[in-house]
Amino acid sequence: MTDQNKNYFATNSRQGRVREGDRRGVDVMGSKFRKGLGPAITAVLFAMTAATTGCNQPSQVAAKSPRPVHLVDVTLYPSSEDLHYSASVLPLAQASLSFKSAGYVTEIKQVMGADGRRRDIGPGDYVARGTVLAQIRHQDLKNQLDQATATLRLAQAQQVEATKDYERTKRLYASESLTKPEFDRAQAKFDSTLASVDQAKANLHQAQLVLEDADLTAPFSGYILARNIELGNLAAPGTAAFTIADTSVVKIGFGVPDYALRLLRLGQQFSIHLQDDPKEYNGRVTSIAASADEKTRVFAIEVTVPNPKALLKPGMIASLSLTGVHKAPVPSLPLSAVFADPASPGRYAVFVAQEQGGKWVAHLREVTLRESHESDVAVEGVNQAEKVVAVGAAGLKDGDFLEVLP
Repeated sequence: MTDQNKNYFATNSRQGRVREGDRRGVDVMGSKFRKGLGPAITAVLFAMTAATTGCNQPSQVAAKSPRPVHLVDVTLYPSSEDLHYSASVLPLAQASLSFKSAGYVTEIKQVMGADGRRRDIGPGDYVARGTVLAQIRHQDLKNQLDQATATLRLAQAQQVEATKDYERTKRLYASESLTKPEFDRAQAKFDSTLASVDQAKANLHQAQLVLEDADLTAPFSGYILARNIELGNLAAPGTAAFTIADTSVVKIGFGVPDYALRLLRLGQQFSIHLQDDPKEYNGRVTSIAASADEKTRVFAIEVTVPNPKALLKPGMIASLSLTGVHKAPVPSLPLSAVFADPASPGRYAVFVAQEQGGKWVAHLREVTLRESHESDVAVEGVNQAEKVVAVGAAGLKDGDFLEVLP
């Protein structure tokens, strides 16, 4: 190969490498250009997509049209009701009897039993006033009485001696034969014996009372409700041995609210009934509380019922009623206006219609149901001057606009 040919091939080779390098440079620059524009293009594409999507979406939904409804006014209902009460039958008087001092039970009153044998008196037996129900051993109490008597006699003897000394000392002191301190000692001894005698007399009287109380007697005529002693028991002072009740007249107590109090007066007659007893018993109001109970806010009423045949027993349940009780008027609505509150299970609500800017708007409000009357119901939670949706409440939501139909 000649030198000219060598130069030609060298030149072409260099040009080829230059062109190849140029291509690689262009490719690199193109790659860098694409990389530099990538985020911008991406942003533009997102913007275009968003704009396109926005253009393709439907226009905003028009506001809901008012819901056609019928409204009613909240009215006041002057309710009247019969108040029914159940109360326990209580005795006119009841007492728990106990011995005043300790002692062994030596006797319990005996009565004839249904089987013809004598037995100790017990629950259900009737006793007359003054009947001796039980006794404790008398000898112990007699010993205490004898001791008190001896103490009194000793104190009285000491008083006699002290009196003589005092009289002699007084005469000597008057004749100036005795000093003042000696006279004062004699007078102090005399005064002390007087106090001892008084104390001994009081102890004697107390011992006599204790001996008398060894016989447990009925304070009034009535039925034995309970007996808590047996023959030979050691009776403790203050522990009830018998419970006795006077049931010749029984009491029935109940409480009434303030709005019913004005229908009651002392002497007012009531009819009383017992469960499963067709007989009607009549009683009269004998007590009306002057103030209400702090917790229940009711006034205690007491009715007394004559019970000469003892048909009414303590603990029986009696029923009585107070008719024609007028309460303060309460808001009332048609039943169709009330529905179950979807947000509060077990509770009820209504839609109250209020006029705002010339338009009627529904507002959900929770209410409390009271007594019903015909097709209406008394409620708490609305006022007389308000209007509520009576027809068309289904599907309504709080804040919906309303079209009031005539």
